[in-house]
Amino acid sequence: MFMLLPELRVRLFSHSIIWNGPHALVYRRTCMRWGRKVDPTFLVLFERAAAFTVEAADALVELFAGDEITQSTFEALDTIEHRADANTHDLLLRLEKGHIPPLPGAVIRQIALEIDEIVDSAEGAAELAVLSGVRQATPIAREMTVVLAKTTREVASLVSYMGGGTGYRPYVARIHEYEGEGDALWEAGYRSLFTGEIEPLDVLRWKEIYALLEDAIDRCELSAKAIERALGRE
Repeated sequence: MFMLLPELRVRLFSHSIIWNGPHALVYRRTCMRWGRKVDPTFLVLFERAAAFTVEAADALVELFAGDEITQSTFEALDTIEHRADANTHDLLLRLEKGHIPPLPGAVIRQIALEIDEIVDSAEGAAELAVLSGVRQATPIAREMTVVLAKTTREVASLVSYMGGGTGYRPYVARIHEYEGEGDALWEAGYRSLFTGEIEPLDVLRWKEIYALLEDAIDRCELSAKAIERALGRE
C-alpha cells in the first residue's frame, strides 16, 4: 500500500487547489490565463497506473484459476503491486514538486490513491490466500476476479479522458454495472460461508478474501465517480 510521509502529506494538502466546481475546463482555462502550463506527464502516469490495475486483475484471474495457489504463483502479482506503488509515488511527488496537473491537486491525489487501492486490494486477496494456506479458489472467487478484470479495463479506458473530451459516460455506466455484479457475488459468497457445510477455518479465510475482492471492484467505481465529477458531472 502506498503511504506518504507526514511532512509530504502536509505539504500536499497545503498547496492543493480545492475543487468544488464540476467543470475541469474552468480549471485548465484558469491555468492558461495565469500562464501555467499543464504537465502532460501526469496523464502518462495515470494511464500507467490504470494499466497496472489491468495487469494485477489478470494476474489474479490466472492465480485463482490455476490448479494450486502457491507463493511462487503469487510472486508475479506481488511484483505488479510494487511497480504500481512506485508509479503512484512518482505521480504524487510530481504534484508535490509543483508541476501543474490536468485537474486540481486535491482531485489528482484522490484519484491516484483510489486507483492504487485497486491493485492493493487485488494483491491483498492473493496474499491472504497464500498466507492462510488456501490451495484452490472457490468458484465464486474466480467469478469475482473475472468481474474485476472487466472492470479495470473500463477504468483504463475512462482514465484516457482525464485530459479532456466527451464520450466517457458509457464507461462509468459499465463500471457501475460491474460493481453491482461484484456486490451480488460477494453476497452469494458470504451467504455460502454460513450454511454449516464449510470448515470454520475456511469461513475465516474466505470471509476476508471475498471482502478484499469486493473492495477492489468497489475501488474501481470510486475511481470512476471521482473522474466523472472532475470532468463535469455531479
